Amino acid sequence: MEQISGCQAVERAITILELFDEHRTVVGVGDAAKALGVHRSTASRLMATLERRGLLEQAEGSASFRLGLGLVPLAGFVLNRFPVRAQAGQVLRELRDATGETAWLGVLDAHKITYLDQASSRHVTVNVDWVGVRHELTEGVTGRLLLAYQPGDVIDRLVAEAPADAPGLSDTELAQVRRQGHAIRISEGEDGYCGVAVPIRDAGGMVVAAIALGGPRFRVSEQRVRDELLPAALNAAARVSEALGHRAA
Repeated sequence: MEQISGCQAVERAITILELFDEHRTVVGVGDAAKALGVHRSTASRLMATLERRGLLEQAEGSASFRLGLGLVPLAGFVLNRFPVRAQAGQVLRELRDATGETAWLGVLDAHKITYLDQASSRHVTVNVDWVGVRHELTEGVTGRLLLAYQPGDVIDRLVAEAPADAPGLSDTELAQVRRQGHAIRISEGEDGYCGVAVPIRDAGGMVVAAIALGGPRFRVSEQRVRDELLPAALNAAARVSEALGHRAA
């Protein structure tokens, strides 16, 4: 039987939990063993421990595991740390109702973005929930908006690490985002995403989060983004910023 240290066990347990995402909701012992580079018996013991603590649970009719309800109170404690989520919740839903499009709240998470809330459009037939999704600031219109307000050395490093074909990351484009106070994405094709992201500021004037608003191009034209969605999103962000103590000059 493999002997592992306490720290190593913790690292491996965290790795198992990080195997789950919106696409992989069930993980088997073999999957975990392969990801960890360990024997199946070691992965099985780790997953059994996580199951006993409620962090994993057995998937019905399967020897595999899914995330357990024991994670829910932990996630709740984290979400409650962010006053911007409490202030933005109703505003997002009013924004969704006024425009008919999906609204998201993304917060700055070190040098990444994490989505904390979402108000889905009534037009959506298959809802894709982005709450909890975390990605690089160089990805997507919301990430690009938050990236533009980072210190110059952080921008340089993150842009250098991004794929060469990542759009909207030149010095000129990011400067334009800061100057205009918003970022817009207009995708090609009828099913491409079109929308806008705008900043939320705290009492000290720092950009700490962003509201994104948009939908598919067959419903959201570039003109509609600029004429309707942008003013609505700016107004919503101003309301949340004011609730956080920010006073516009």
